[in-house]
Amino acid sequence: MKKIDLMTKVFEAFANSSASKHVYLCDMKTDISRWSKSGVEQFGLPGEVMEHAGQIWEEHIHPNDREEYHRQIMEIFEGKADAHDMVYRAMNRDGNYVVCTCKGSVITDDDGTPLYFAGTIDNHGIANEYDPITNLLSRAKLIEKMKSLKEEKIPYNILFLSLCDFSEINNVHGYDFGNKLLRLFSERLLDYTRKASIFHAGGTKFAVISSVYTEKEMEEIYHELHRYAMHEVNLDGTRIAVTLAGSYARVDNFEIDEHTVLTTGLMGLDDSIYKQHGKLTQFDSRGTELHDRLVIIGALRSSIISGYSGFYLCFQPIVSSQDDLLLGAEALLRWQKEPFGNVPPGLFIAWLENDPLFYDLSNWILRSAMTLWKEKVLPINPDLILNINLSYIQLDKPTFRNDLLNIISEVGFPEKNLCLELTERCRFMNLEFLRNEIIFLKSRGIRVALDDFGTGFSALELLINLPIDTIKIDRSFVIDIEDKKENQFVVKALLECAKNLGVRSTVEGIETIAMRNVLRDYGASTLQGYLYSKPVTIDEFIKLELKGLNS
Repeated sequence: MKKIDLMTKVFEAFANSSASKHVYLCDMKTDISRWSKSGVEQFGLPGEVMEHAGQIWEEHIHPNDREEYHRQIMEIFEGKADAHDMVYRAMNRDGNYVVCTCKGSVITDDDGTPLYFAGTIDNHGIANEYDPITNLLSRAKLIEKMKSLKEEKIPYNILFLSLCDFSEINNVHGYDFGNKLLRLFSERLLDYTRKASIFHAGGTKFAVISSVYTEKEMEEIYHELHRYAMHEVNLDGTRIAVTLAGSYARVDNFEIDEHTVLTTGLMGLDDSIYKQHGKLTQFDSRGTELHDRLVIIGALRSSIISGYSGFYLCFQPIVSSQDDLLLGAEALLRWQKEPFGNVPPGLFIAWLENDPLFYDLSNWILRSAMTLWKEKVLPINPDLILNINLSYIQLDKPTFRNDLLNIISEVGFPEKNLCLELTERCRFMNLEFLRNEIIFLKSRGIRVALDDFGTGFSALELLINLPIDTIKIDRSFVIDIEDKKENQFVVKALLECAKNLGVRSTVEGIETIAMRNVLRDYGASTLQGYLYSKPVTIDEFIKLELKGLNS
């Protein structure tokens, strides 16, 4: 076989190996290149064989990355370098920029004369390890990067960032606009990739890791991005001011677990958002409050790892608004551990949602709640519905569907008796993705409720666009509803809207008979609150069912 024919076959074998990895081979004497068909199609290039392909490709590269790309390619062809390794943004055939990693090497003859320049271009707009909205490396890759640096004992600086008040942006401009804004900010972050790695850390959060930038330079990066977000964002002809929050640290203690760095970093970010009004915080300080939280987080993580010791479930009844008939209950997580006592779930759930172990805990909740319900409740009343909260962390996990179905199968739980409540942060997920997940759940006979309904205008958009079964109106709307006309108007409108759309409603926080009577008159489907029972253990719940709530 001729040498050229062999090279062609080798090229074609590699070129067809992946839809997201594109191969190129350039004859450095003639500057004629061969590109894989997938790359030509995805980026709208002239053909698989191109003359001056480097110049053609350069036109596809984002203007902010083009100068560095041009410099590296010129060094290759001038003999100043023999390899190329760069992350940049390139425009695909749809006119959208996607993140690419380009790696290439010079192939020489026996005398060292350059013959070919060959390599690969990874299109991260397709790869699963990249977030589909921002095109940035995923949170899992962030943890992997921190773990690698720890194992290699390489000190680094890490900067966490968050776009604040994003729900209001979605409320005013819609979800598509919000996703475009996330992409725009992600592209701005990529200006720093020459000396740093950029990651999507979940929701509207990002992380910048660098072993090159100093702490002072990381602070300067934050202030540059803060100015950009506040003064320079222009999207679809709309100028918008976005508040940026940030936290950073120098990580040089290799005894610290990477998950602890992530959790404390995100906690520091919360401090910046809610306490410092966007001021950059240094989260490795040893303040008493932070130290206390770290101790509790450590204990929580230890409980999960050691078989979920200290965690237990309570159940709060859900009743018919018309006759107080028991219809089901919501499973609620609790944690009690000495010397901490009972830690309020409103605190530790928020902390744990930033921890990779939370997904394991959420599966334990699903399995434990279904097991208790099947073994102790359904034999007494086979019609009672079990409600379990579902977080965005679970939905965002690629294995969630299989994990859920496996748990249901292992327990032998009847799917018609299960209702999954989407928690508040789910509303920040991609709307189409959320819709598809709900359709999947409903196809299995599982009911879906939207929790904390009414706390933002975006909730109305979700009600219209998502095929949910039930809305749960947040208790904040029913406080003093007997006397406050404003609350009466809002709740009545929400209940009428749900009824007209064929969606059932549950109102939480019912504490008095007067509150019950108002909500009953407004047409609420079901009620939940201390009037009927506080959250109780499964054995106490069974006693409620046996003796009746009104006994």
